[in-house]
Amino acid sequence: MLRIAAFVLLAAVDIGGGFGNASAEVISLTDESMEVEIQVEVQGTVDAVVVHFALSGEDPVTLPLVSRGGGVFGITTELKPANYQVVFETLGDVSIQSQPVAIADLGAEVTSTSGPATSSTEGGFSSVTQGWGWLALAFGAASLAALAFWALGGGRDDQGVAPGLEADVEETLTAEPAGDDQSSIGSTPDP
Repeated sequence: MLRIAAFVLLAAVDIGGGFGNASAEVISLTDESMEVEIQVEVQGTVDAVVVHFALSGEDPVTLPLVSRGGGVFGITTELKPANYQVVFETLGDVSIQSQPVAIADLGAEVTSTSGPATSSTEGGFSSVTQGWGWLALAFGAASLAALAFWALGGGRDDQGVAPGLEADVEETLTAEPAGDDQSSIGSTPDP
């Protein structure tokens, strides 16, 4: 628990304007959603605190924050994976809004800055891309194996002839050349 508190304090950003430190952490991330923990310190006494998550071209999502004691309010929620602009707002006799800040600037590790994030995978490639990579690797290995088999004389006998072709090779080597006799080569024909 102490380690988590230390991480939150290291990742916290002072947003000012009636608010203290704010932080965000992505707990889980898939192609379709991310679970994010967000919290903010509020200075003074307030009735309630809400957070607005905004993306360009979309309606903002407004959620109430739960008091966690000591002037800290927070929530764990599931959102579409994106680098949201976050605005905190206190409700009560005097309403105060914070300046917009990107959720990534609050410490959340979102892989995309303008749209949906991809799941975190080895080498930064999606599982579909990795699947095609493994298929290409298998095809390359099979091709190399076939080339090695052919180059090392696989399927041939001791004389380098494929089984069943000995008679054809013997016949070709002993056959008489077709056509004119050898003495006429290089001589001129009689007129």
